[in-house]
Amino acid sequence: MADLSLSGLATGMDTDSIINQLVQLEQRPIYNYQQEISELEQTKGAWRDINTRLDNLESKITDLKLSSTYNSRTTNSSNKDVVTATAANSANEANYDITVNQVATAQRLIGARKTGFSAAADDVITLNGTDVNISVGDSLSDISTKINDANSGYSASVIDDVLVIEAEKTGVANALVDGTTPTISDNSGILVDLGILDGAGNFTNEKAATDAKVEINGITGITSASNEITDAVAGMTFSIHPGAAAGSTATISVAKDTGKAIKAVQAFVNQYNSVMDFMDSKSGYDAETEEGGILQGDGTVMRLQMRLRELVTSKVKDTGNYQTLNSVGIEIDRDGVMSFDSAKLTEALETNTEEAMNLFQAESGTEGYDGMAVRMDSYLDQVLQSNTGLIPRRLDLYDNQIEGLNEDIADVQRRVEMTRQRYVEQFAAMEEAISEMQSQQNWMQSQLQNMGGSTVTSMM
Repeated sequence: MADLSLSGLATGMDTDSIINQLVQLEQRPIYNYQQEISELEQTKGAWRDINTRLDNLESKITDLKLSSTYNSRTTNSSNKDVVTATAANSANEANYDITVNQVATAQRLIGARKTGFSAAADDVITLNGTDVNISVGDSLSDISTKINDANSGYSASVIDDVLVIEAEKTGVANALVDGTTPTISDNSGILVDLGILDGAGNFTNEKAATDAKVEINGITGITSASNEITDAVAGMTFSIHPGAAAGSTATISVAKDTGKAIKAVQAFVNQYNSVMDFMDSKSGYDAETEEGGILQGDGTVMRLQMRLRELVTSKVKDTGNYQTLNSVGIEIDRDGVMSFDSAKLTEALETNTEEAMNLFQAESGTEGYDGMAVRMDSYLDQVLQSNTGLIPRRLDLYDNQIEGLNEDIADVQRRVEMTRQRYVEQFAAMEEAISEMQSQQNWMQSQLQNMGGSTVTSMM
């Protein structure tokens, strides 16, 4: 009788390997779902990038809708060590001859040299109605710190054992004086001890505050507590240099600042090209690699590109010298690339600022038509608006599809585990059955051997 004994498991088979191979067949749908998820993630990523680029484009469009982009003013000073200026959009184009007769300065109170100073008693210094508590034994440094921490409008420092108190703002109105009477006081005479006041309550060493005094185009009597002259000319702020000498002069010139508009339009052109180039790369076909972009064949991309191109190439209005963006130097070539001739826009802004800027920011409620920036901003709102916009809805759709596929994967994994368990149970039952058969065979062989041995003995 043939020997049926098996080494290892009853069957001698690698059941774990067999089960894994059988289960692998059941897992095939998972691989397909994962492939679908990977493609959806790539598609979603491409649309997310388009969304980001369009959002950046909308921010550039916002600048083109602002009148300040086109109406800004630039100023130039013939001597910046005397005076500089800034101009609001409403400022007139003009020249201003400035004569500085006096600069604004802050009051400074200088004490006496007090080496090793220590407050003899508790005291309270009152600065502009703010109390500063001084303790017995306080040093000059302690007193300086307490004044600085009091937020009274005055600061203090110690220079070569001398306490110096200075107003934080320039001008006579910000000085510690009422007429000729000091408005700094104490309770126990520490200001006299410090050398700030004399025994009669007067300043011992004061650098008096001054107001700025200037002449503008021959107009005298213009004063300011600070070195910023803001009320003399509408829309203008003149900044007097603190070191300007009395009688020094400079001329401020105010002109249109077309540079701001040029910069804003160039930023728009660059971002527009970035958007279109990216969409081309994701929806086009590369003949060299023979591969198409992840969005190839997506009609939404094509419609989006067509609409953007239409918004910048179509006529904005039917009358006037500037009816299209082309008339101010913005063109699109046959490959869809936008270019910008800044000289044309500069000329248009200098010739007719209002008409040129209305090409971008006019609104139908006031001008009877919408400028390009207004139209494109409205369209981009429809595309980008959270929850309702075209792209956010697409991204939500991809998220839902991915979520559904992950649920499908989870279902398959549950079925696979159930299948694996069934195979384990079946193989276990087979092993048990074969093991029982093997045991019976061994018993039978043992009995046959015993029977053979007994026969031989009896015959002898």
